[in-house]
Amino acid sequence: MATMRAVADLAGVSTATVSHVINETRAVSAPLTARVLDAMEHLDYRPDVVARSLRRRETLTIGLLVPSVEIPFFAHVAARVEAVANAAGYSVIFCNSDWSLEREAHYLRDLVARRVDGLVCITLAMTIEHLAPVLRRQTPVVVFERMMPGNELDAVEIDNYRAAYDATAHLIGLGHARIGCISGHTNSILYEERIRGYATALAHAGIPFDAALVRPGDYQPSSGVAQGRWLLDLPTPPTAIFAFNDLMAMGVMQAAHARGLRVPEDLAVIGFDGEPLTAYTSPPLSTVEQPVAAMSAAAIAMLLERIKGDTPSQARVQTFPAKLVARASTVGYAQGAN
Repeated sequence: MATMRAVADLAGVSTATVSHVINETRAVSAPLTARVLDAMEHLDYRPDVVARSLRRRETLTIGLLVPSVEIPFFAHVAARVEAVANAAGYSVIFCNSDWSLEREAHYLRDLVARRVDGLVCITLAMTIEHLAPVLRRQTPVVVFERMMPGNELDAVEIDNYRAAYDATAHLIGLGHARIGCISGHTNSILYEERIRGYATALAHAGIPFDAALVRPGDYQPSSGVAQGRWLLDLPTPPTAIFAFNDLMAMGVMQAAHARGLRVPEDLAVIGFDGEPLTAYTSPPLSTVEQPVAAMSAAAIAMLLERIKGDTPSQARVQTFPAKLVARASTVGYAQGAN
Protein backbone atom coordinates (compact mmCIF):
# COMPACT_ATOMS: atom_id res chain seq x y z
CA MET A 1 0.00 0.00 0.00
CA ALA A 2 1.38 3.38 -0.97
CA THR A 3 2.28 5.84 1.79
CA MET A 4 2.22 9.62 2.01
CA ARG A 5 6.04 9.50 2.12
CA ALA A 6 6.10 7.66 -1.21
CA VAL A 7 3.75 10.25 -2.74
CA ALA A 8 5.96 13.08 -1.47
CA ASP A 9 9.13 11.45 -2.86
CA LEU A 10 7.57 10.87 -6.29
CA ALA A 11 6.18 14.41 -6.44
CA GLY A 12 9.42 15.93 -5.13
CA VAL A 13 7.70 17.73 -2.24
CA SER A 14 7.50 17.40 1.53
CA THR A 15 4.97 15.21 3.30
CA ALA A 16 3.54 18.42 4.79
CA THR A 17 2.75 19.66 1.28
CA VAL A 18 1.03 16.37 0.45
CA SER A 19 -1.01 16.69 3.65
CA HIS A 20 -2.03 20.25 2.80
CA VAL A 21 -3.19 19.17 -0.66
CA ILE A 22 -5.19 16.24 0.70
CA ASN A 23 -6.76 18.06 3.66
CA GLU A 24 -6.97 21.52 2.08
CA THR A 25 -5.46 23.01 5.22
CA ARG A 26 -3.23 25.51 3.43
CA ALA A 27 -3.04 27.02 -0.04
CA VAL A 28 -0.67 25.11 -2.33
CA SER A 29 0.35 26.39 -5.76
CA ALA A 30 -1.35 24.87 -8.78
CA PRO A 31 1.87 23.25 -10.16
CA LEU A 32 2.69 21.58 -6.83
CA THR A 33 -0.92 20.46 -6.37
CA ALA A 34 -0.90 18.91 -9.83
CA ARG A 35 2.36 17.04 -9.08
CA VAL A 36 0.93 15.68 -5.82
CA LEU A 37 -2.32 14.57 -7.46
CA ASP A 38 -0.44 12.93 -10.32
CA ALA A 39 1.75 11.06 -7.84
CA MET A 40 -1.30 9.92 -5.86
CA GLU A 41 -2.93 8.60 -9.01
CA HIS A 42 0.26 6.88 -10.20
CA LEU A 43 0.74 5.15 -6.84
CA ASP A 44 -3.00 4.53 -6.36
CA TYR A 45 -2.71 6.28 -3.01
CA ARG A 46 -5.88 6.52 -0.89
CA PRO A 47 -5.90 8.89 2.10
CA ASP A 48 -6.82 7.44 5.49
CA VAL A 49 -10.38 8.70 5.73
CA VAL A 50 -10.79 7.68 9.38
CA ALA A 51 -7.63 9.46 10.50
CA ARG A 52 -8.55 12.55 8.53
CA SER A 53 -12.03 12.54 10.07
CA LEU A 54 -10.59 12.39 13.57
CA ARG A 55 -8.30 15.34 12.84
CA ARG A 56 -11.11 17.39 11.39
CA ARG A 57 -13.68 16.25 13.94
CA GLU A 58 -16.02 15.35 11.08
CA THR A 59 -16.72 12.16 9.17
CA LEU A 60 -18.32 13.60 6.01
CA THR A 61 -21.16 11.11 6.51
CA ILE A 62 -24.88 11.64 6.94
CA GLY A 63 -27.31 9.13 8.39
CA LEU A 64 -30.63 8.53 6.62
CA LEU A 65 -33.36 6.72 8.55
CA VAL A 66 -36.45 5.50 6.65
CA PRO A 67 -39.43 3.37 7.75
CA SER A 68 -39.34 0.81 4.94
CA VAL A 69 -37.16 0.27 1.88
CA GLU A 70 -40.01 -1.77 0.37
CA ILE A 71 -42.10 1.38 -0.14
CA PRO A 72 -41.06 2.96 -3.47
CA PHE A 73 -41.58 6.48 -2.13
CA PHE A 74 -38.94 5.99 0.58
CA ALA A 75 -36.54 4.39 -1.89
CA HIS A 76 -37.06 7.40 -4.17
CA VAL A 77 -36.33 9.77 -1.27
CA ALA A 78 -33.20 7.79 -0.36
CA ALA A 79 -31.88 8.03 -3.92
CA ARG A 80 -32.47 11.78 -4.09
CA VAL A 81 -31.01 12.48 -0.63
CA GLU A 82 -27.93 10.41 -1.45
CA ALA A 83 -27.42 12.19 -4.79
CA VAL A 84 -27.64 15.65 -3.21
CA ALA A 85 -25.40 14.66 -0.29
CA ASN A 86 -22.81 13.10 -2.59
CA ALA A 87 -22.70 16.27 -4.67
CA ALA A 88 -21.85 18.15 -1.46
CA GLY A 89 -19.03 15.70 -0.63
CA TYR A 90 -20.89 13.56 1.91
CA SER A 91 -21.54 9.83 2.01
CA VAL A 92 -24.86 8.47 3.29
CA ILE A 93 -25.37 5.65 5.77
CA PHE A 94 -28.79 4.20 4.97
CA CYS A 95 -30.88 2.63 7.75
CA ASN A 96 -34.19 0.80 7.22
CA SER A 97 -36.28 0.54 10.40
CA ASP A 98 -38.90 -1.76 8.82
CA TRP A 99 -41.70 0.12 10.67
CA SER A 100 -40.15 -0.70 14.05
CA LEU A 101 -39.62 1.93 16.77
CA GLU A 102 -37.18 -0.44 18.44
CA ARG A 103 -35.07 -0.61 15.27
CA GLU A 104 -35.29 3.15 14.84
CA ALA A 105 -33.86 3.61 18.34
CA HIS A 106 -31.13 1.02 17.62
CA TYR A 107 -30.08 2.75 14.42
CA LEU A 108 -29.99 6.13 16.12
CA ARG A 109 -27.56 4.77 18.74
CA ASP A 110 -25.50 3.17 15.99
CA LEU A 111 -25.34 6.37 13.94
CA VAL A 112 -24.19 8.30 17.01
CA ALA A 113 -21.47 5.71 17.59
CA ARG A 114 -20.36 6.16 13.98
CA ARG A 115 -20.16 9.93 14.57
CA VAL A 116 -22.24 10.94 11.59
CA ASP A 117 -22.16 14.68 10.97
CA GLY A 118 -25.93 14.90 10.62
CA LEU A 119 -29.13 12.92 10.26
CA VAL A 120 -32.12 13.00 7.92
CA CYS A 121 -34.94 11.20 9.65
CA ILE A 122 -38.21 9.83 8.23
CA THR A 123 -39.80 8.36 11.34
CA LEU A 124 -42.66 6.02 12.12
CA ALA A 125 -43.86 7.64 15.35
CA MET A 126 -40.64 8.87 16.89
CA THR A 127 -40.61 11.59 19.53
CA ILE A 128 -37.96 14.00 20.73
CA GLU A 129 -37.27 11.55 23.58
CA HIS A 130 -36.27 8.86 21.07
CA LEU A 131 -33.76 11.29 19.57
CA ALA A 132 -32.14 12.04 22.93
CA PRO A 133 -28.85 10.20 22.13
CA VAL A 134 -28.46 12.25 18.95
CA LEU A 135 -29.43 15.55 20.52
CA ARG A 136 -27.09 15.04 23.50
CA ARG A 137 -24.22 14.87 21.05
CA GLN A 138 -25.64 17.97 19.33
CA THR A 139 -25.82 16.15 16.02
CA PRO A 140 -27.91 18.18 13.55
CA VAL A 141 -31.20 16.53 12.55
CA VAL A 142 -33.68 17.30 9.79
CA VAL A 143 -37.06 15.57 9.95
CA PHE A 144 -38.34 14.60 6.48
CA GLU A 145 -42.03 14.39 5.50
CA ARG A 146 -43.31 13.05 8.84
CA MET A 147 -43.41 15.64 11.60
CA MET A 148 -43.09 14.78 15.28
CA PRO A 149 -45.42 15.90 18.07
CA GLY A 150 -43.99 19.08 19.58
CA ASN A 151 -41.38 19.19 16.83
CA GLU A 152 -38.40 21.35 17.79
CA LEU A 153 -36.16 20.29 14.93
CA ASP A 154 -35.59 21.48 11.39
CA ALA A 155 -38.10 19.82 9.10
CA VAL A 156 -39.10 19.49 5.46
CA GLU A 157 -42.71 18.57 4.76
CA ILE A 158 -45.62 18.95 2.39
CA ASP A 159 -48.94 20.57 3.25
CA ASN A 160 -50.67 17.26 4.02
CA TYR A 161 -53.94 18.94 4.95
CA ARG A 162 -54.20 20.78 1.64
CA ALA A 163 -53.05 17.74 -0.35
CA ALA A 164 -55.74 15.49 1.15
CA TYR A 165 -58.33 18.25 0.80
CA ASP A 166 -57.51 18.65 -2.89
CA ALA A 167 -57.66 14.90 -3.55
CA THR A 168 -61.06 14.62 -1.87
CA ALA A 169 -62.38 17.78 -3.53
CA HIS A 170 -61.28 16.37 -6.89
CA LEU A 171 -63.50 13.32 -6.33
CA ILE A 172 -66.39 15.46 -5.11
CA GLY A 173 -66.07 17.64 -8.19
CA LEU A 174 -66.53 14.56 -10.35
CA GLY A 175 -69.88 13.85 -8.70
CA HIS A 176 -68.93 11.49 -5.86
CA ALA A 177 -70.75 11.84 -2.54
CA ARG A 178 -69.71 8.55 -0.90
CA ILE A 179 -65.92 8.51 -0.74
CA GLY A 180 -63.94 5.84 1.06
CA CYS A 181 -60.53 6.54 2.61
CA ILE A 182 -57.72 4.07 3.32
CA SER A 183 -55.30 5.72 5.73
CA GLY A 184 -51.82 4.83 6.90
CA HIS A 185 -50.54 4.34 10.43
CA THR A 186 -52.73 6.32 12.79
CA ASN A 187 -50.06 7.43 15.29
CA SER A 188 -48.64 10.34 13.32
CA ILE A 189 -49.26 13.99 12.54
CA LEU A 190 -49.25 13.03 8.85
CA TYR A 191 -52.33 10.85 9.45
CA GLU A 192 -54.09 13.56 11.44
CA GLU A 193 -53.52 16.24 8.79
CA ARG A 194 -54.63 14.06 5.88
CA ILE A 195 -57.77 12.91 7.68
CA ARG A 196 -58.53 16.54 8.55
CA GLY A 197 -58.16 17.53 4.89
CA TYR A 198 -60.43 14.67 3.80
CA ALA A 199 -63.10 15.49 6.40
CA THR A 200 -62.98 19.23 5.71
CA ALA A 201 -63.45 18.76 1.96
CA LEU A 202 -66.51 16.62 2.68
CA ALA A 203 -67.89 19.21 5.11
CA HIS A 204 -67.40 22.06 2.66
CA ALA A 205 -69.47 20.07 0.13
CA GLY A 206 -72.20 19.35 2.68
CA ILE A 207 -71.35 15.64 2.82
CA PRO A 208 -71.50 14.08 6.32
CA PHE A 209 -68.34 12.39 7.59
CA ASP A 210 -68.91 8.62 7.87
CA ALA A 211 -66.35 6.84 10.06
CA ALA A 212 -67.31 3.52 8.46
CA LEU A 213 -65.75 4.73 5.20
CA VAL A 214 -62.31 5.26 6.80
CA ARG A 215 -60.16 2.14 7.03
CA PRO A 216 -56.60 1.74 8.38
CA GLY A 217 -53.91 0.60 5.96
CA ASP A 218 -50.19 -0.14 6.27
CA TYR A 219 -48.98 1.39 2.97
CA GLN A 220 -48.61 -2.04 1.34
CA PRO A 221 -50.66 -3.13 -1.74
CA SER A 222 -52.14 -6.04 0.26
CA SER A 223 -53.82 -3.67 2.69
CA GLY A 224 -55.26 -1.76 -0.26
CA VAL A 225 -56.75 -5.01 -1.52
CA ALA A 226 -58.08 -6.04 1.90
CA GLN A 227 -59.52 -2.67 2.87
CA GLY A 228 -60.83 -2.11 -0.66
CA ARG A 229 -62.75 -5.36 -0.42
CA TRP A 230 -64.09 -4.36 3.00
CA LEU A 231 -65.37 -1.03 1.68
CA LEU A 232 -66.86 -2.60 -1.45
CA ASP A 233 -68.73 -5.14 0.71
CA LEU A 234 -70.60 -2.41 2.58
CA PRO A 235 -74.40 -2.35 2.03
CA THR A 236 -73.88 1.02 0.34
CA PRO A 237 -70.30 0.89 -0.97
CA PRO A 238 -68.34 4.01 -1.92
CA THR A 239 -68.16 5.15 -5.52
CA ALA A 240 -64.64 6.51 -4.98
CA ILE A 241 -61.69 5.66 -2.71
CA PHE A 242 -58.80 7.88 -1.64
CA ALA A 243 -55.74 5.93 -0.45
CA PHE A 244 -52.88 7.47 1.52
CA ASN A 245 -50.26 6.06 -0.83
CA ASP A 246 -50.05 4.80 -4.38
CA LEU A 247 -49.37 1.17 -3.47
CA MET A 248 -52.61 0.89 -1.50
CA ALA A 249 -54.48 2.61 -4.33
CA MET A 250 -53.15 -0.04 -6.72
CA GLY A 251 -54.42 -2.69 -4.30
CA VAL A 252 -57.85 -1.05 -4.35
CA MET A 253 -57.86 -1.19 -8.16
CA GLN A 254 -57.07 -4.90 -8.00
CA ALA A 255 -59.93 -5.47 -5.54
CA ALA A 256 -62.28 -3.60 -7.86
CA HIS A 257 -61.21 -5.58 -10.93
CA ALA A 258 -61.65 -8.85 -9.00
CA ARG A 259 -65.29 -7.90 -8.41
CA GLY A 260 -65.83 -7.07 -12.05
CA LEU A 261 -65.99 -3.34 -11.38
CA ARG A 262 -64.67 -0.85 -13.89
CA VAL A 263 -62.25 1.90 -12.85
CA PRO A 264 -63.30 4.69 -12.93
CA GLU A 265 -66.84 4.11 -14.25
CA ASP A 266 -67.89 2.00 -11.23
CA LEU A 267 -65.20 3.06 -8.77
CA ALA A 268 -62.83 6.02 -8.95
CA VAL A 269 -59.45 5.62 -7.23
CA ILE A 270 -56.79 8.16 -6.27
CA GLY A 271 -53.49 7.56 -4.49
CA PHE A 272 -50.76 9.63 -2.88
CA ASP A 273 -47.01 10.23 -3.39
CA GLY A 274 -46.79 10.52 -7.17
CA GLU A 275 -44.67 7.45 -7.84
CA PRO A 276 -43.51 7.29 -11.49
CA LEU A 277 -45.02 3.82 -11.93
CA THR A 278 -48.53 5.25 -11.39
CA ALA A 279 -48.51 6.49 -14.99
CA TYR A 280 -48.28 2.87 -16.18
CA THR A 281 -51.11 1.20 -14.26
CA SER A 282 -54.32 0.26 -16.08
CA PRO A 283 -55.94 2.72 -16.08
CA PRO A 284 -53.22 5.25 -15.14
CA LEU A 285 -53.62 6.17 -11.48
CA SER A 286 -54.56 9.63 -10.29
CA THR A 287 -52.30 10.68 -7.43
CA VAL A 288 -51.03 13.50 -5.26
CA GLU A 289 -47.40 14.11 -6.17
CA GLN A 290 -44.82 15.04 -3.56
CA PRO A 291 -41.86 17.15 -4.86
CA VAL A 292 -39.23 14.68 -3.68
CA ALA A 293 -36.28 16.26 -5.51
CA ALA A 294 -36.95 19.74 -4.12
CA MET A 295 -37.64 18.39 -0.63
CA SER A 296 -34.42 16.34 -0.64
CA ALA A 297 -32.34 19.30 -1.77
CA ALA A 298 -33.91 21.47 0.93
CA ALA A 299 -33.32 18.84 3.63
CA ILE A 300 -29.62 18.48 2.80
CA ALA A 301 -29.18 22.25 2.50
CA MET A 302 -30.72 22.77 5.95
CA LEU A 303 -28.62 19.96 7.40
CA LEU A 304 -25.33 21.29 5.97
CA GLU A 305 -26.12 24.74 7.33
CA ARG A 306 -26.52 23.20 10.79
CA ILE A 307 -23.34 21.17 10.40
CA LYS A 308 -21.40 24.31 9.52
CA GLY A 309 -23.06 26.31 12.30
CA ASP A 310 -24.56 28.87 9.91
CA THR A 311 -28.13 28.87 11.24
CA PRO A 312 -30.15 30.41 14.08
CA SER A 313 -30.94 28.39 17.17
CA GLN A 314 -34.69 28.06 16.53
CA ALA A 315 -36.05 25.22 14.43
CA ARG A 316 -37.07 25.87 10.82
CA VAL A 317 -39.88 24.15 8.92
CA GLN A 318 -40.01 24.32 5.12
CA THR A 319 -43.41 23.34 3.71
CA PHE A 320 -43.87 22.42 0.05
CA PRO A 321 -47.13 22.23 -1.89
CA ALA A 322 -48.15 18.88 -3.33
CA LYS A 323 -49.51 18.56 -6.87
CA LEU A 324 -52.75 16.85 -7.81
CA VAL A 325 -52.17 14.67 -10.91
CA ALA A 326 -55.54 13.68 -12.38
CA ARG A 327 -55.47 10.62 -14.63
CA ALA A 328 -57.91 8.07 -16.02
CA SER A 329 -58.55 6.28 -12.68
CA THR A 330 -60.76 9.22 -11.68
CA VAL A 331 -61.38 11.64 -14.51
CA GLY A 332 -63.53 9.28 -16.58
CA TYR A 333 -66.16 8.91 -13.88
CA ALA A 334 -68.40 11.86 -14.78
CA GLN A 335 -68.51 10.83 -18.43
CA GLY A 336 -69.00 7.19 -17.60
CA ALA A 337 -71.82 7.93 -15.16
CA ASN A 338 -73.82 9.88 -17.71
